Amino acid sequence: MTFVDFILGLLFLAQTGTGVLGNIFLLITCAFTSTDQALRPTNLILTNMAVANFLVLLFKGIPWTILTWRGTLMLGNTGCKLVFYMLRVGRGLALCTTCLLSNFQAITISPRAGGRMGLKKRAGQNVSSSCFLCWISTLLINIFVPIHMKGLQHVQNSTKIQHYGLCSANRPGNTVALYTTLMTLPDVVFLVLMAGASGYMVLLLYQHRQRVRHIHALRASHRLSPEGKATQTILLLASTFILFYLINSVLTIYNTAFYRFRPWMQHTVTFLTACYPTLGPLILLLQNPKH
Repeated sequence: MTFVDFILGLLFLAQTGTGVLGNIFLLITCAFTSTDQALRPTNLILTNMAVANFLVLLFKGIPWTILTWRGTLMLGNTGCKLVFYMLRVGRGLALCTTCLLSNFQAITISPRAGGRMGLKKRAGQNVSSSCFLCWISTLLINIFVPIHMKGLQHVQNSTKIQHYGLCSANRPGNTVALYTTLMTLPDVVFLVLMAGASGYMVLLLYQHRQRVRHIHALRASHRLSPEGKATQTILLLASTFILFYLINSVLTIYNTAFYRFRPWMQHTVTFLTACYPTLGPLILLLQNPKH
């Protein structure tokens, strides 16, 4: 093991360990802040988010940590199919639940006028079914991912094989356009919905701040309401997800465009993939510990 591999191993180990502990505390917090047998809508969404984070850390962070420490990790065809399928499910579920959380909070803080009261009530009642749809859609959308995945193949200068460090995959060939569309279209839809909800919440917070500015001017200090603080936390969470997702996507597309495997690029992509599952629960616990 080289010194660089040792440092990378420590980095991935620290990231994975911090992420696992953070998500465990998030699950415990969600469970103990519920006042009845059924989880509150926000806590139900956060529970699903923590499970999604566990999937990413388990099937991305842990295998790559083992790889950097041991130098090799042979998963075989079945192992590669399972690891990459569950990883894609975890990433898709994290995106879907973060989008759901942003839109639910946007509906929650919207002005209580007209038919919006009915919308707020329906939104709270349909959170469990929305979480279920996130699971079903993510499992079905990624069902074709294992088809192309195989155990690591050491073939030099091949234009038909894409290497991913732990595994390899056959390139889609003539179906690359369809494959790319199926992989990216759901993500784009969720990102647009998340960005729209975040923009709407920023606008509502700005309008509220403008309305109460004269009240704040009469006070030496003031604190945000619990609802406003929760909204800021969710905005920070959504912004963090979008930032890491976009950077990761650009690097992944760049890496896929070349046939040679670049270890430094794959290390970077792996680290960025696990950043949100690690930082997400910390943001929620530190900014709004009581949810």
